[in-house]
This record gives sequence, structure tokens and C-alpha cells, in this order.
Amino acid sequence: MKKGVKMKLITFQTKEALKVLQKDGILKANVAHIDLQKYGVPYDWIVHEMKKHKILPKQGEQYPLWAWAKCGSSIGPKKKKNINQITQNLVKIVFAKNTNEVLLSDYMAYSFILNGQIVPKDKKEYPNFLKQMESQGISLEDLKNFVRHQKIKPNIPINEIQKSWPRIFDLKSYVHQACVWNIKISEVITTDTLDDPNYIYGTMNAKRLDGSRPDWKNEYLKFLSD
Repeated sequence: MKKGVKMKLITFQTKEALKVLQKDGILKANVAHIDLQKYGVPYDWIVHEMKKHKILPKQGEQYPLWAWAKCGSSIGPKKKKNINQITQNLVKIVFAKNTNEVLLSDYMAYSFILNGQIVPKDKKEYPNFLKQMESQGISLEDLKNFVRHQKIKPNIPINEIQKSWPRIFDLKSYVHQACVWNIKISEVITTDTLDDPNYIYGTMNAKRLDGSRPDWKNEYLKFLSD
């Protein structure tokens, strides 16, 4: 990405996080608020990739902040009816970041990483991978446990799986997420308090009326070649 070119991004944070940004002039990820039991392996991997792409922490950051770069025809997710009466305490922060400080990835493809699976290169590779795992007695739950540090089976091909993960940077689908080390107050364009209890904000994974959630892995396969 060209140095100095700005990219508009959207992140959804708590009101407390906004207060920190306004008070300190900078917002960084608070490690205490990250579920490392659930996301530690993917987060550590994305940190490694940011450094590999020469996007380096400069203020002692350990983990990145997540933002939205593209959600269909919008930058961030549109609000959705709050069918589950979820209580939220969010603010929407629109900011502009130098593109050389942003690592973009495909949101749908990232779903495979969160489940400890390969990011497939084509439609055939994924079912073949699942068959391979089944033949070796490795279940989907075993794979998920691998990224959650729980009862890791010794025969899980971790290196093979992780070798495929950089494919999330190919941006094949229409939902793109962004990782940045921080947000400076000078980069903020607008902030908006989101306090209407009839809606939920900042997610592409909201429950539908029937209680189901989007299946992003299968959705992603539609963008791959046969």
C-alpha cells in the first residue's frame, strides 16, 4: 500500500474506550479485555503477520484493534433488529488511517482460522481436508480446541493448517476487516453513541429470527474456483 494514503475505517468500541481515547489522545487494545483462551492462537498469528508485513507497534502495543473496511456496499455492518434483547454499550468510531498502518483480511476466510481449520484455496480442498481429518480421528471440535488451547490432539497437522492461513489476505469476499495498532484522536472523523435498545450494532454475526447465524465458511466457498 502506498505510504501516506488514507483509508476510512469503522470500529465499534465501548464508551469507556472512547473516554480513554479522548483523555489520552490514543486508543490501544487492552489485553485484559481480550479472551486469549478463545482467541490467543489467531491473535498471536495475526500479530506475527502484521510484523511480517512491516506494520510494527510503536507505542508498546501487544495486540491490534479490529475495525471494518468493507461490508458489502458499506464500510461497517449495518444495524440489525435486536431480537435477543442484547444490552450494548457501544460507540461507533469512524477514523482514517494511513494504509501502510493497516492489515486487511477477509472476514469470511478468517472464520476458518477461528475454527482451527485450513483456509481453502478452492472449493474441493475444504471437503477433502475434512475427510482427511475424519480419517485420522480428528473432529471439528478437536480442531477448534487447537486454537483454544484445549486438549490438543498430537496428530493435528498444525503446520499444514497454519501454512494456509495467509490466504485470508487475498480479500475474495465482500466483507473485509482491518487490524491497526492504535487509533489516534487526530485520526478520528466522527463518533456516534449507539444506545437504541431495539438494535444491535457492529456485527455481521447476529442471530436471525430462527435463531441461526450466518455460515461464513460456506459463504466464502462461493467465491472460490471449482
